[in-house]
Amino acid sequence: MEQHNERYLLRTQGLTKIFGSLVANSGIDLEVKPNSIHAILGENGAGKSTLMKMLYGVYAPDGGSIMMDGQEVELHPPTKARAKGIGMVFQDFRVVPALTILDNIALSVEKGILFNRNKLKKRIIDVSTKYGLAVNPDAYVWELDLGQRQRLEIVKVLLAEHTRVIIFDEPTSVLVPQEVESFLNMLRMLRDDGYGILLITHKINEVLACADQVSVLRSGVLTYTANKEDGLTADQLISAMMGDKELKIVEKESFESSANELAIALNAGTIKGDYGETVLQQVNLQVKKGQIVGVAGISGSGQRELAEVLFGLRSLVKGTLEVGGQSIKPDVRAFLEAGVSFVSEDPIKESVIPGFSILEHMVLDGMELKKKGLGIDWKKLADELQNSKEAQALALASGNRRADTLSGGNVQRMVLTRALIRKPDVLIISYPSRGLDIGTTRTIQQHLIQLAQQGTAIVLFSEDLDELFKLSDEIVVLAGKRLSKPYQTTATDVGQIGQLMLKGESA
Repeated sequence: MEQHNERYLLRTQGLTKIFGSLVANSGIDLEVKPNSIHAILGENGAGKSTLMKMLYGVYAPDGGSIMMDGQEVELHPPTKARAKGIGMVFQDFRVVPALTILDNIALSVEKGILFNRNKLKKRIIDVSTKYGLAVNPDAYVWELDLGQRQRLEIVKVLLAEHTRVIIFDEPTSVLVPQEVESFLNMLRMLRDDGYGILLITHKINEVLACADQVSVLRSGVLTYTANKEDGLTADQLISAMMGDKELKIVEKESFESSANELAIALNAGTIKGDYGETVLQQVNLQVKKGQIVGVAGISGSGQRELAEVLFGLRSLVKGTLEVGGQSIKPDVRAFLEAGVSFVSEDPIKESVIPGFSILEHMVLDGMELKKKGLGIDWKKLADELQNSKEAQALALASGNRRADTLSGGNVQRMVLTRALIRKPDVLIISYPSRGLDIGTTRTIQQHLIQLAQQGTAIVLFSEDLDELFKLSDEIVVLAGKRLSKPYQTTATDVGQIGQLMLKGESA
């Protein structure tokens, strides 16, 4: 990469962005230095995504300035930001599933359709080998799990001409625990090679492990900045993020249920993937009323396919599925009527209808309509949503906000509120804390515990083993196309479950 002598690679002064009456960022002063990892912390809705999108040129600032190379620069649209050497790895990846890794990268870094494929392949292999990213240029994107897609995005940024500042937006939210340390090592290597790194994250332990500088955004304002040599602590950072808010303590009582209270049962199930391949076979899963069963597994082990079967989005090839003791056909309406709710692993892609408001999304999922003459009383619906304890606890954005303009964390709040507000008999939920700050995560975890105490059966998919152990009564593990027997969380540990994730029960 190119070397520059300035003390900073990028600097903002008074940077401001306003959407209508919402001041998303106000007077932001920020520096990105070479050979440095600068972490940005903040609760969901604090303005982190807006700030990063200004630095990458998605949004034009409404006030303030951005400096590079000692001069004020204009970064909007993103082509200008990339030309200045700014790259960004988004939460929702910008890839074409039908193309190979090589062709996806070519779309980004090559100037035309006529390029040397072998030369580009060598560049991909060289950079991925150097930084431990392990991508196969000939693999199709549809074959990749989320962690592999992220590696593709990182290689794309590194191969772009002039890249010197790289923005990572919640990068470890798609990684399993075993992949996180490798990712942090890669960040350290990029720092040592002279890049300036902006790391957007909610995970304080990762900040403490790799950041040279930390800034905290709260309600669109930069309220705290400190350097590694200042002696950063988790308590300091949590206090800076939360302000006067109290951090909830998640407490769970031991689970007790009689043997005849099965809420959902999958027996001897065989499940195929999107392309006809067998993903899981001879799967048995029983969840009782009031029980939380955690499903662990390395990304791509069949979590999505199993979750979709449990909500009627995917048919079983073999086996039976019962809800409340009754066989049920693979039809989403039938599952909803049977009291089953679902939170998918990728809500931005799968749960957002462009142009629809949050309130309209709630109505589509069964929120009871309020009639007004021959029409709908939208104001009454909006008031009911705003006053619900679920929306208040999760700080849901205003019901008239368009869902496709929300940050990833706020989309997660929307789908979680929608699921919780229904008070389902069965909840199938994937990665509930992905992309959420520590305060919201604790709130959601407490809500899940309360739902279970009220009798809801919960199937919890997560790659965060700490979360699984904190919430689950039993844990089952996906590995080698099989689902393990249930393990009582009080009689096992993270190490044993981690080994099962990697090797399966037959190892």
